[in-house]
Order: sequence, then C-alpha cells, then structure tokens
Amino acid sequence: MLRRVINRLSVLSALLSCSLIACESQPQPSLPPNFVVSARQPQAWPRGITATTSAPPQIVRIWLSGLAIKPGSTLDGAIATSTNVASVEVRTAAFSINSSHVAPGQFRFHTRVLELPPLARRHTYILDVIARNTAGVQQVEHARLTME
Repeated sequence: MLRRVINRLSVLSALLSCSLIACESQPQPSLPPNFVVSARQPQAWPRGITATTSAPPQIVRIWLSGLAIKPGSTLDGAIATSTNVASVEVRTAAFSINSSHVAPGQFRFHTRVLELPPLARRHTYILDVIARNTAGVQQVEHARLTME
C-alpha cells in the first residue's frame, strides 16, 4: 500500500516538474519596440489612433512599471491603442488583468500582488497584452515577466 502511494507521488512529482519546465522553456520574445518599461509612465504619451469599428485593432504603445513581480509589489500599466479597441487584457499563465477603458484608445490598470503560489515563483512567463475590437479580432504583444 505504501509503495503504491510513493509511486503515485513520484508520478505526480514528475508531471509537475515537466509542467514547470514547459513554462520556462517557451520561446522568450524580445521586448517589442512599442513597449516601455519604467517606474513612471512617460509624459509624452500617444493619443488613440482613430479607426473604424471594422478595422483591426492596433496597439500603439504599452507602458509597464516593471517586468518582475513579487508578493507585496504593484504592477501598473497603460496601453495606447486605436479607438476601435473595446478591451485590453494583460495575461500570463498565472493571472489575467482586464484594463480599464479611460478614454478612446486609452487603457490603464493598477494591481497589487498579494500572494503568489509557491510553484509559480522564481519563473519567467510570457506576458501577453491583448487588444480586442467588438468583433473579437485581436492584436497581441508579448514580453517576459518574472515572478520572484
């Protein structure tokens, strides 16, 4: 009986290790040219690009306060888009943030990191910034985010 339990734990441990390795072995994108990472949002911030509702969405500029998070830290961001963008989602394999629509082509978010699951720490994830129009057409930009 004990041997069966140990075998099952070994299999579970192996599967968990494989899934964690898969998180880290994803292709690591370089930072797109429209990404800005700094403690404060740049003062020269673009306006939303005017676009018809049927046009594909465009991400003009993305600002993030950092690309490393840990418990107790905050993550702030602003995304300038075309005016036909209905929603912007900031997502990793560990969390998802829906940005607030504050003006045509302007989205913002602020989140405080309360706690991270122990298995999610000390890993680098792909951060997706996804802009969608009302038809569901999307544009996605990628960056690396480290959870400490």
